[in-house]
Amino acid sequence: QAQLTRLAEVAFSARERVPVLVIARDRAQCDQLLEGLRAAARSRGFGSLSDDLVRSLSRTLYEQDPTAWKDNLNRSTLPMGQGDNTEKCWRITITDPRGGRGTDYRVDDASVDAYGGLLLIPTAVPSSQRDWTQFLGRTARQDRRGQYCAVLCSSDYAALSSKFGEALPSGGPGTSLEVVDTILRWGDREVAGRIKASAALYNCGVRVNEVCEELFSHRPELLKSPSSRESVVDLCQRLRWMSVSEINQAASRIPDFDPSVLPSEARDLGRPAEPPPAPGAPDGPEMLPVGSGSQALAGAKRSLLLRSPLDGPATAVEGPPKVVIFCLDWSLSMLSQDTGTHLSRFQTSVACIRRILRDQVRSQDFVGVIGFGAEVEIVSMPTAKGAAGSTLDAKIASLQAQMLGGTAFFDAVLECLKQLDHPMGAHPQAPRWLVCLTDGDDLGSRRENSNGELVTRALESAPPPNLSMIMITVGKLKEKNVRVIDGWVDRIASAGGFAQHLSEKNAAAITTAFNVVAECLAADLGGANEC
Repeated sequence: QAQLTRLAEVAFSARERVPVLVIARDRAQCDQLLEGLRAAARSRGFGSLSDDLVRSLSRTLYEQDPTAWKDNLNRSTLPMGQGDNTEKCWRITITDPRGGRGTDYRVDDASVDAYGGLLLIPTAVPSSQRDWTQFLGRTARQDRRGQYCAVLCSSDYAALSSKFGEALPSGGPGTSLEVVDTILRWGDREVAGRIKASAALYNCGVRVNEVCEELFSHRPELLKSPSSRESVVDLCQRLRWMSVSEINQAASRIPDFDPSVLPSEARDLGRPAEPPPAPGAPDGPEMLPVGSGSQALAGAKRSLLLRSPLDGPATAVEGPPKVVIFCLDWSLSMLSQDTGTHLSRFQTSVACIRRILRDQVRSQDFVGVIGFGAEVEIVSMPTAKGAAGSTLDAKIASLQAQMLGGTAFFDAVLECLKQLDHPMGAHPQAPRWLVCLTDGDDLGSRRENSNGELVTRALESAPPPNLSMIMITVGKLKEKNVRVIDGWVDRIASAGGFAQHLSEKNAAAITTAFNVVAECLAADLGGANEC
């Protein structure tokens, strides 16, 4: 809100002299800023002119109405009337990052140069220097002057600041460019880290492929042992947390197999990533202990199902306990008998959740359930399945759809995020999963969250750590609500989590959607999802 307030101050002051182009952080913020600045225009007395004064050049508008988008582009640098002192006044145009690259904002009015040219206002600095250069290139075109003023939100960069141990400059006099330079430098470091990790992962993949090729094509007799087959599967699943030398050491524990004599094109560049800590594990990575009896591939951090001839029977593969919350619509519409079976929408959803709880959730995992209709109700706080498995299953089995209208979907998602933020008894870095199903648009969330604003703000500022999310929507939702959900998906995915919006046209696909959930939960290995 503070960012929007400051943005409005800068934009409405500048449009008395020059055209203003705002580049939002993403498509979702673009739509939010459009409504926010139009509201600010109305509060400043522009009334019915507000929609003309503040115009959109978002990708959303382009997909819905290309003609309107082109008209807005043409008008973005044309005067709209007379301002103070009989001088021209201009429009405020809002676009997303797509509009910050390659779009020509042509300023033909020479009087604009006298005030510095078209004003560009980015609300976020991209991580790429190339993208930033593209942004700046939207002004000072065709030999005209140009200027920019970034209006940023410091919380957008809190994670990067913490990651690199460096505070963002204050942005006061003399430090404005330092803020931009710092963010771009962080972006360069992130890219370098991803390149390094990609190279390490590539080489680890090469080595595991060489091992598998040798075993399956030339030494299949070694795979007759169940423990050997499990070791190979486990090796393939967890290669992202192993260096090439650790892969060789793990493979050497397969009876009668010596990877040291197997030629390799792989270079050892270290681990592509460090495994997440298991509960009670000390901070910091631990290297693989050397010795024929060791089972600890990553010390206290991680264990693999690997054994040497001296190890005895293999033990089960265990990743860190995860936290899963099911958020289920139980409004009146969920009683519809249109699933293609004898079950209603709600009964089908309950049956799917119970199956996932039985087959994909381990006893050490934490599970919670939240239902919503006209109001939000916590059916069960996140609790270890082993401690309350039968009780939780009975609770879910006894759930009934409500006979009242109303779908407080956005409020329910917000409550789920609160529960996932600090689940009682779970490890602070435990993988977190939010699985939601709704069959209609939000109708009943509190006013300040009627468009999912509070959820969006929570995901932008302080999301639960290691969050993944699957949103299942049944039937046709309003386009604005689809954009909100897709914005959440983009935000979680950009933060490194797994996120997906399963938009099903009819209720017959509910079971199929939950099958995807089951596959993803089964493939989740401590936050690294293979789905």
